[in-house]
This record gives sequence, C-alpha cells and structure tokens, in this order.
Amino acid sequence: MGDREFVNDGSPRWTVEYALRALEMKGATDQVLPTLYALQQSARPVPRGWLGDRLTILWTHFSANRTYVDGQVLTVWLAETMRLLGDLPHDVAALAIDRAVQTSRHGFMPSVGEIRNVAEPIVGERKHFIQRLEKIADAVGPGKAPAQ
Repeated sequence: MGDREFVNDGSPRWTVEYALRALEMKGATDQVLPTLYALQQSARPVPRGWLGDRLTILWTHFSANRTYVDGQVLTVWLAETMRLLGDLPHDVAALAIDRAVQTSRHGFMPSVGEIRNVAEPIVGERKHFIQRLEKIADAVGPGKAPAQ
C-alpha cells in the first residue's frame, strides 16, 4: 500500500502495477477484496446514538462543577456538535474525542475543531488506502470490488 522508497527513473512512487507485484511476492493478492471491504465498512459514519451518548457524557464531565446547566443550551450544543462530527467513522470519532480531551491545554471541553484536527489526518489516510485498494481490486478483477 505504501510508496516505493527509491525511485530513480522519474516514475511515480506508487502504481497499481507496483502494488500488484508486491502483493504477488507476498502471496497476498487474495487479501485485496476482504481488506477493501473491511476498510469501506470502517469508513461508515459513527452511529448517531453512540455519538449522542458520548457527547452527553463529555458535556456532563465538563459541567460537573456547575450549579446550573441549561437544558436548552445542552440540546442546541449536542445537535450542532453531532452534525459537525457525525460524518466521522466510529473508531476515529472515539479516538479523536479522547485525544482532544487528553491533550487539551485550556482545561475545558475541546471544540469541534480540536476534535476534527485529530480526526482529519486519520480519515484522510483511510480514504487514501481505500482509493488505492479500489484501483488494485479493479486491476485484479474489474467489477469484483464490493460496493460502498
């Protein structure tokens, strides 16, 4: 899946042909479709119920020392935050929320932007691998790649 380390002839660092040769040398050509399918499934958006529960816990954690919490403010915050994070894959959302909380330097709830700053590189890398695997799957047998 990775790029070639050394390219001296001006050719691209990664090509489908290069990937196929590497897979054939490792005897892993039969793993292309199952891996592609697994990655496509892992890229699906986070379940809304889980995200709502997780964000409610986050709100409660950071509001524990308040004497009064406005339910309407929580509702609006929860709806908007779910909208802005709802496209993230489940595992990425969980990791990004945790890391944003763990690395927060300001002592209060991390913003959507802070959570997305953790998530975006992971999502981008996953999309990149899916795109490469789709190209390899087409080369192995066009039309055999599972639909997203």
